[in-house]
Amino acid sequence: MNYLILLTKNTWNFPVFGPVWNFIVSFLGMVMNVIYSFLEQVGIPNIGLAIILFTLVTRILLFPTSLKQQKSSRMMQIMQPEIKAVQEKYKNMSDQASMMAQQAEMRAIYEKYGTSMTAGCLPLVLQMPIIFALYRIIMNIPAYVPAVKVVYESVSSAIGGADAAQALVTFGENNGLKSILKTLHNLGLDDPQKYDSTAVHNFVIDFLYKLNPAQWAKLPEVFPKASSVIETAAAKSAEINSFLGLNLATAPSAYGFKPNIYWLIPILAGLTQWASTVLMQKQSMPQTAEGDQSAQMMKSMNVMMPLMSVWFCFSFASGIGLYWIASSLFMLLQQLILNWYFGKKTNEQLLQEAMAKANEKRAKRGLPPIDEKAIENRLKSMQAKEDSEEKNRLDRIAKQSQKTKDSTEYYNKNAKEGSLASKANMVQLYNEKHEKKS
Repeated sequence: MNYLILLTKNTWNFPVFGPVWNFIVSFLGMVMNVIYSFLEQVGIPNIGLAIILFTLVTRILLFPTSLKQQKSSRMMQIMQPEIKAVQEKYKNMSDQASMMAQQAEMRAIYEKYGTSMTAGCLPLVLQMPIIFALYRIIMNIPAYVPAVKVVYESVSSAIGGADAAQALVTFGENNGLKSILKTLHNLGLDDPQKYDSTAVHNFVIDFLYKLNPAQWAKLPEVFPKASSVIETAAAKSAEINSFLGLNLATAPSAYGFKPNIYWLIPILAGLTQWASTVLMQKQSMPQTAEGDQSAQMMKSMNVMMPLMSVWFCFSFASGIGLYWIASSLFMLLQQLILNWYFGKKTNEQLLQEAMAKANEKRAKRGLPPIDEKAIENRLKSMQAKEDSEEKNRLDRIAKQSQKTKDSTEYYNKNAKEGSLASKANMVQLYNEKHEKKS
C-alpha cells in the first residue's frame, strides 16, 4: 500500500467530508500527473511550468462558480436599496417578532428578484475544498507524479529507506528543517507503532523533495556510500525544480532576512493578489457609502490578505509562491473577462435572465412562475399589517396616558399638585367616590 498517497489524501477524517476530499485530491492529482507527463514527453520536465499549467486548468474548472458568484454580486447591487431599507427599518429591534418579520421581508425581496440568500455563498463554499486540495498537491508533488517520485525514491532506497530516518532527522535539525520534520512527524519516529517501514520510507521521500541545492550538497557527508546516487538525484532535482533561475524547493526564508532574488516570489504574490482582489471587489461588490462598516472592513481585508500572502510565500517553498502568483494572475484575467461580459448587460437584462432561470427551476418542481405583483402586494400587506399594529400600540399608549392625566387632575382638584393638601384632598375624593358607588 502506498502510504504517502494515503496520508496525503486522508488529511480530513470526517465521515462526510472525507470521501469528497479524497475524490477532489485524487482527480486534481491525476490532472497534475497528466500535465507533468506531457511536459516530460516534449522534453521540458519542469515543476514550475507544470504548476502554472495546473493552475490554469483549475481556474478553468472553477470558472462556472466564478461566473455564478459574479451574477449574484451584480444582483445584490440591484437589490441593495430594498435590502438596506428593510435593515434600517428593523435596525434597533431585537425581539423575536421583529426578527421574524425582517426575515420574511428579506425572503420576499430575494424571491421577487429570482435569487436566494445563499446564491453568493455557494460558489465560495464549492471553491474552498478545491483550493485546499491544490495546496496539498503542490506541497506534495511526488505523491501524485510518479516520474517525480522515482527521483527521490532511488535516493531513499540507496540510503536505507526507513533505517535512514534517524540520520535524516539529525541532518534536518542541523540544517534548518525542523518545521518540515514536524509536519512529517519526524519521519514517522514520533509514533513508531503507528507508522510502519513503508510509511517511513514515504516520509523520507517527502523530506528529500523539500531539500534545496545547498542541502543536497551536504547530504553525501551523512551517507557517503550513496554519494553517487545522491549526486545524480540532486542534479535531476535541480533540473525539474529550476524555474527562471530559482529553485522551487527553496523557501525565501532559507536566506533569512537578507534581501535576495527569492524575495521576488512573496512580493509578486502580494502585489498580484492585491490587484486581483481590488478589481474583483470594485466590479462585483455592492456599492456602499465611504463610511459604511462593510466598506471599511473590505478595505482592511484588501491590505491584510496580500500581507498574509507575502508572509506565507516567504515561509513556504517557492513552488507555493509560484502557484499563488499564477493563480492571482489568472484570476485577474478572469475578472477582466467577467467585467467585460457583464458590462454589456443592463440591469433589466440580468433581471429577466434571473427570473427566467428561477421560473424554469420552479416549473421542474411543479410550482407556478414567480408573480412579481403578488410578491409586491405581499410586501405591501406585511407593511400595512405592521403599520396597523404600530398604530394600535400607539393608541393604547395614548389612551393610558390620557387616563393617567385625567385621574391626576381629578385627585389634585383645588389644591397645589404634590402638596399635603392635594394628598389629603385625594384621599377625601377617593372616599367620596367610593361612598357614592356603595
